[in-house]
Amino acid sequence: MMGHVKPSRFRLILAVFLTASIFAQEKILYILHTNNTNGALENCYCPDHPFGAVEKRTVFINNFISSHPNSILVDAGDMFTMTHQSFKDSLLAEAYGLLPYDAILPGDQELTMSPKQINRLYDMMNINVVGTNIFLEGVDNIIASHIVEKDGIKIAILGIMDPYAVKYYTPEQKDHIVLKDPVEAIKAEMEKLVDGTDIFILLTHQGADLDYALADKIEGLHVIVGSHSQSPLDKPEEVNGTLIVQAGKEGYYVGIAELIINGKDVVSKSGRIDTMKFEMPDDERVMNFIHEYEQKSGRINRRKLKEKE
Repeated sequence: MMGHVKPSRFRLILAVFLTASIFAQEKILYILHTNNTNGALENCYCPDHPFGAVEKRTVFINNFISSHPNSILVDAGDMFTMTHQSFKDSLLAEAYGLLPYDAILPGDQELTMSPKQINRLYDMMNINVVGTNIFLEGVDNIIASHIVEKDGIKIAILGIMDPYAVKYYTPEQKDHIVLKDPVEAIKAEMEKLVDGTDIFILLTHQGADLDYALADKIEGLHVIVGSHSQSPLDKPEEVNGTLIVQAGKEGYYVGIAELIINGKDVVSKSGRIDTMKFEMPDDERVMNFIHEYEQKSGRINRRKLKEKE
């Protein structure tokens, strides 16, 4: 015969059970984000910038995702060189393909390439390219949004560029670019997806100031991953319930946003940037790309040679 359980003990057992049930429902989603790589395959070996770049972050990101499988990886644009160096851009596209990017957004440096160049590089990368308000004549592989599912959580990734980002380009550079109103495009796409989506992430190429203003105009966004202003936001802020993040430039940092989700509700948002320190390990595959670039271009970093002597 079961012994009598005192009411106080019963309440304690019940409280522990309920608390455990609540915490058992909590899930953590990590959003790893990069932006404005600007063709930086490796560290410049500059005394005032003792940071790594793609050669370091490739190892860092792969290790992070291996330890935290509930992660997505995105990039908010300006991946390639500012001067459109075809060979180096091709190597960078191969380097991006080494990482499991869920989606990328074109930056203004990509949009001002010829459609032939863009198509070639995006085909090499084999990554989903989102552009909710972007239409490029002759470029077919840009989609309005991409859905990712992690541990039962459905995440919609959208992306926009504000016309301001290409304001100072020549008419010839802009003649194949159409940028619809960002706010209208975001709202229309979110309305299509809202019934089947738990989390909305927006990639932007417009600068941090415009990100803060945009967040005030859109309800239901959880995270804005920004770029263009090259801002290293080490303490991201929330605006209108939207966490606004950005990870500097040239591969110096990897951004990490963390969402704690209970059921269908996001109960906590936070973010940080991790520095790709010079002493971190290099990815051998990326180092091979760098060696190939040096051999074929003759452009060898003299600071690096001096450092290794």
